[in-house]
Amino acid sequence: MDTPNSQPHWDNPPANPKARRKGIAGRNQAADLQRFAYDAAMSLRAACTDKETGTVAMDVKTAVAVHKLIGAWDTAADRLRVLRGKGLPASVRSKARPATTVEPLNPP
Repeated sequence: MDTPNSQPHWDNPPANPKARRKGIAGRNQAADLQRFAYDAAMSLRAACTDKETGTVAMDVKTAVAVHKLIGAWDTAADRLRVLRGKGLPASVRSKARPATTVEPLNPP
């Protein structure tokens, strides 16, 4: 039963959730790329592992691919850190200022 002061729910839609949480898509993309790089590196590891001995042996092309995947993972991790608003460890730490001495204007 509608009352004269009520409005239908479609007249007042909820706020866009993406407008409230800016940058969430970038964080999700960086996290997805980081997971993808890790999964690809682990699948290369599994493909290059000998089933009998358990040793990992790969050719030059596979080694270059693993190197590039590690670089991609590191870049995605760094981008994720920036998008989360975290600084580098050295910039987070507060540095103590050296004590300054005040010299008099007119020496005695």
